[in-house]
Amino acid sequence: MGDSIRQLDLEDTGLAGAGSGYIRGDYDPKNFSYKKLPTRSELLLLFLRNPKIQKATVWFAGEIMRMRWEFDLEQPIIAPKHGTDYPFKAFNKWLEWIGFMQEALKAVMWSLLFGDTILVFYDGEEKNAEEYQDASGNNEYHRLHLKKSDNPMLKCKAFYEMNRGNGYVIEKVDDFFGIPTIYRIQMRTYKSTENVIYYVDAARVVRFSAPQKELKYSGTSNVTTIYHDCLVQEQIKRAVAVQANLLQSGILAIKASNPTEKNLVADEIGDSFSSMRRIFYSNPEELDKLFKLIIPDLNINQMAMLSELMQKDIATGMDMSISNLEGAPQGALSSAEYDTLNTYAKVHQLQAHYTRAMEEAFFMLGKQDTTFTWGDPAPKTPEKDAPNSTEDGDNSSEKSNDNSNEDVTI
Repeated sequence: MGDSIRQLDLEDTGLAGAGSGYIRGDYDPKNFSYKKLPTRSELLLLFLRNPKIQKATVWFAGEIMRMRWEFDLEQPIIAPKHGTDYPFKAFNKWLEWIGFMQEALKAVMWSLLFGDTILVFYDGEEKNAEEYQDASGNNEYHRLHLKKSDNPMLKCKAFYEMNRGNGYVIEKVDDFFGIPTIYRIQMRTYKSTENVIYYVDAARVVRFSAPQKELKYSGTSNVTTIYHDCLVQEQIKRAVAVQANLLQSGILAIKASNPTEKNLVADEIGDSFSSMRRIFYSNPEELDKLFKLIIPDLNINQMAMLSELMQKDIATGMDMSISNLEGAPQGALSSAEYDTLNTYAKVHQLQAHYTRAMEEAFFMLGKQDTTFTWGDPAPKTPEKDAPNSTEDGDNSSEKSNDNSNEDVTI
């Protein structure tokens, strides 16, 4: 029975539990362990509902991309816009038009979440591509195979590894280097009887890998150090919410002198549609103890302290100050200055890390000189006023005028 319950616990955190309120450890506490790494499905579900996970991924990706970049050598480009060739005076203007900024943002964001993502590039001639053939030459499913193209690339799209029916699967790998050579792309279509599936050569792909923390091909998720703490925080909040809901629905206290009387009263009342919680007591002292057990007032401080401890651990795991994690305004004075410097030091590190992937993406889209400089998103220190304010200056001039008048009078 225990094994079947644990298996159900795992299923509810995956595709089957997409609409479920249960998370790992709800059915059986043995399923929750800091030693167990989360699955990609668990990461995605927590990412969609948890602001701390989003802060460690969406926020950092947004700060990396927010101020864009400046190319060392600008390159105007003539490319399609509204069906006709249009002269874009700046390469970034064209990148904005084709939606590259959004796709690159998703690539960075999902790589921080899962460890790896890819950007797939398209030239607009995909419908004319050949059909994919497996190792035995079979092509019974008639899937398209997007091979290396000499045509200029016009679009790109970000994908994460297969998760809940969408994403990519590494179909073939180079035997010597261990690098993927062919990817299988799958997307669920809206109200369609069949998924969109096609194959892409690595020549059309740019990988975005998060910084590695162990020796492997893919990067390491940026939230592995805070995932479990975020779950514990959710459990704490839900425990308090459950008790609050029980209190607001009301409690029906029924006096019963002994178990026999309790059973008789319960049978007499029977099932009811009341939302009130039913409790039995034999004497006033016992009722007082029950209320102290049910009402969580005595435990709120302990839960708050535990949540604050988790908050510190989460902030440490994200390389972010607690004030920044909680959305406090960033400044450039005293401790606020240190918090800002600490947070944006990681932003600058991540910008440097993703520079190569970005340059490869620019080259795929036709940029010849891909060298660029990231825009700095860090808040700037406000300029300090001059030692003598305007008011002081006016007073000084008035004093000077007074002295001059006195001199003239003399």
